[in-house]
Amino acid sequence: MNEVPHELALGDVYLSPLLPVFTFALLGAWATTLILNKLRLSRYIMLPSTTFLAFMLLYILLMNTFWIRI
Repeated sequence: MNEVPHELALGDVYLSPLLPVFTFALLGAWATTLILNKLRLSRYIMLPSTTFLAFMLLYILLMNTFWIRI
């Protein structure tokens, strides 16, 4: 049997696995940019919005590899 879930059950509600992965990636990218701003490392970044999307993509790929397969 296939061990990879196709949907996540939260009570009687079925959710796409993309929803929690996207949510946690968004929160992780937001936290990372807050840390970069607090450490004043964001001044070396030329395109902050593209960097935010790159962090989101990185977190999505890491979660896809180690946690929930999309």
